[in-house]
Amino acid sequence: MQKALILAPIGLLALISAGAMVVVVGAVIFASSMMGINKPEETTDLTGTGAGVASYNVNVSKLGQNEIPQEYVQYYKNAGEKFGVPWTLIAAVHRVETNFGSDLNTSSTGAVGHTQFQKSTWLGWSYPGRTRLGDLNVSDDILMNLGMIKKYNGFGQDCDGDLKANPFSVADATCATAHYLAENGGKKGDWKGALYAYNHAGWYVTRVFKYYNSYTSNVKTVSVGTSSAVVSGSSSSIDKAIAIGEQLVGKSPYNFGGGRTQRDIDRRSFDCSSFVRWAFSEAGVNLGKVDTTTTDTLVVLGKPVQPSEMKRGDLIFFDTYKKMGILA
Repeated sequence: MQKALILAPIGLLALISAGAMVVVVGAVIFASSMMGINKPEETTDLTGTGAGVASYNVNVSKLGQNEIPQEYVQYYKNAGEKFGVPWTLIAAVHRVETNFGSDLNTSSTGAVGHTQFQKSTWLGWSYPGRTRLGDLNVSDDILMNLGMIKKYNGFGQDCDGDLKANPFSVADATCATAHYLAENGGKKGDWKGALYAYNHAGWYVTRVFKYYNSYTSNVKTVSVGTSSAVVSGSSSSIDKAIAIGEQLVGKSPYNFGGGRTQRDIDRRSFDCSSFVRWAFSEAGVNLGKVDTTTTDTLVVLGKPVQPSEMKRGDLIFFDTYKKMGILA
């Protein structure tokens, strides 16, 4: 059985079985979604309840079906529909923050609830008396008061209908998370920026994306064909690209925007599209200039093919923050 080299969502390279269909002589198949966020296909909202809010047709992976607690799925979906956020992204945040609510201890900085909100973010940062990190010494009556949250422009939500915004309610917490992500870049499709605003740490964004990608299944394929900008590769050059790529398995951390300078290349520090360009270049196949090759340039080099027609050497593009994208 043939193997296909892919760029894994967690930012490392991995070998996976490509099945019997990957037997045609050609190039290595690269699944170029390394740390990419699989943005499901947008659908039109016809309900009248979410005017101006994007809705998403999320395709859940087998892992998502098995790992996401079924009792929480409807809460994620309700929150996602209300604020235009893919519900599997909300599930990924819940997973990273409290392991689906199994650890509801207050964090070292004072974050509370199912999706770990700072009290100032929940109630509103203009509320007096907060610490630099956003902790507040307030009673639950104030923290969960809808009138106070409205007055101080907080993100707390009442989505279970009990007239309180309770961060320890799954319904309220997931709605608040969706609201926050939407207002901090999600409305523009900048899920990476939204998650970074949620927790200012690159490792956090990477980890949430890892779970989001593993919970969400939405793949399109594009075959790299011959054009004036591309030098077609032979079987030997493809074998070389595979061998070169395999050398970085487990050794090349994801670097958003990386791989476009000689310093990054020397350090083997790539993002998805720069890795693809570099691997093919090392094998003698030109996919574009080192400093300008991106997802947008790669996707126009070929023609769409059906999954049943995939060959070794085809590029697999995921829907990430945009159609046919691999970077987030």
